[in-house]
Amino acid sequence: MTTPPPSPGRPPAFNMSLTHVTLPTSQVQVSRLTELINEITLGTDVIVIVVSPATHLAETDFDRSRFIWPTWQGETIPEAHQKWKAVFATQDRTFRGIYYEGPTLEETQTFRVPHTVLSDAMWKMTQNEPPCAVLCTGLTGDPSAAEITTALEEGRLQAVLVEALFA
Repeated sequence: MTTPPPSPGRPPAFNMSLTHVTLPTSQVQVSRLTELINEITLGTDVIVIVVSPATHLAETDFDRSRFIWPTWQGETIPEAHQKWKAVFATQDRTFRGIYYEGPTLEETQTFRVPHTVLSDAMWKMTQNEPPCAVLCTGLTGDPSAAEITTALEEGRLQAVLVEALFA
């Protein structure tokens, strides 16, 4: 999905792709099903929002410093980032975009996307405790699932774990 074209003074167009990964949990969760069988959960499914510039941007087109995140090794949980948020709407179960919470409201930048309806499985992922998502960068254009997987395996993605907000 592609964000609408930028207007003067607004950030440039970005593509945002939704996928998911299973992140390892910090503890083993055990749910007793019967006296003989236990269910052990070693990971949590989390939505990954891949943010990629629609085209190669000139350095002067956008402040890239806000997107400088640590390299993401897919088998680990990315670092938490308190200023970035992922926004979802409960009314129609859609992904609405992301925003960066600057020091003041005047500095807050929002990246909106066309309302993207989440599948039942993806919506369930937003209900994790605490609600979270992974924001990741490192690709340009509108990458396919295979390109995202390859980039992750090759260590070309940067990512942070962010809070999921519901409007």
